[in-house]
Order: sequence, then structure tokens, then C-alpha cells
Amino acid sequence: MTIKLDKDLIIYGLDANTKKDAISKIADLYVSAGIVTDKQAYLDAVEYRESEGTTGIGDGIAIPHGKSDVVTRSAVAIAKLKHPVEWASLDGEPVENVFLLTIPEGGDNEHLKILSEIASQLMDDDVREALSKADSVFSLSQIFN
Repeated sequence: MTIKLDKDLIIYGLDANTKKDAISKIADLYVSAGIVTDKQAYLDAVEYRESEGTTGIGDGIAIPHGKSDVVTRSAVAIAKLKHPVEWASLDGEPVENVFLLTIPEGGDNEHLKILSEIASQLMDDDVREALSKADSVFSLSQIFN
């Protein structure tokens, strides 16, 4: 499985002041694309997952995700934030790159495959460096496509 990114699910320079604000603004992309049919129900699922433990994996990266029956298909949205936000990350540092996942109810295996693939790509120093230097939607999309 290879992550296929849709440029309509990538935001460069997202202006968000909090983790909740960032997730909500990124979720709007999913609603516009018809991937999420009920934004609040999806946000509730993401918030529930966040309550189980941080999704801030370190190096300025977070991978929040929500599994819900209001999700029509699995997808990955990427946002490079205008300013880093506090995320209670494992390394204690704020986050500036957010990978928000949607997972349909019952999509456990697919969810784990997507998470694993993103995490393994983000362990690559070159990928993290490209992410930190990305300066547009296009350059973000080129890192993974």
C-alpha cells in the first residue's frame, strides 16, 4: 500500500492557534471532499483518540486520526502550520506538520497499514528535512508522491 495524496487534502501555512483548531480546520477539507459526512461526529472521534494518548510523535510532527461511521473512505490530509502549536508531543516540542487520517468504522487493518506507512516514511531523515523545507502545497505533495 502506498499513500496516495490528493492535493485538495494538503494545506500549506494553515493558521491555527491550538491543536483543536488545527484539527477542525483540516477536517473541513474532508467535509468539502465528501470524505466526512458529519464534521462534529468525526471531530469527536479524533478527540476521543487524542484522549487515549498523544499523537504528537516528535520532530514537530503529529498524526491524529479518527475512526467513525461518518467517514466514507480512508484518507490522509497534510497541513504545514503557519506557527507551531502545543500538542503534548512525546518530545515535548510543538507541532508544525499534521497528518490527519480518516478511517471508516471497521477499518482497523487499513488504519494500521496507513499509520505504519506514514510513520516509517517519517522516520527517514531526508523526508523530515524535506518536510521542514517545504514551502508550498506542491512541495509538500512531492515529498510523498
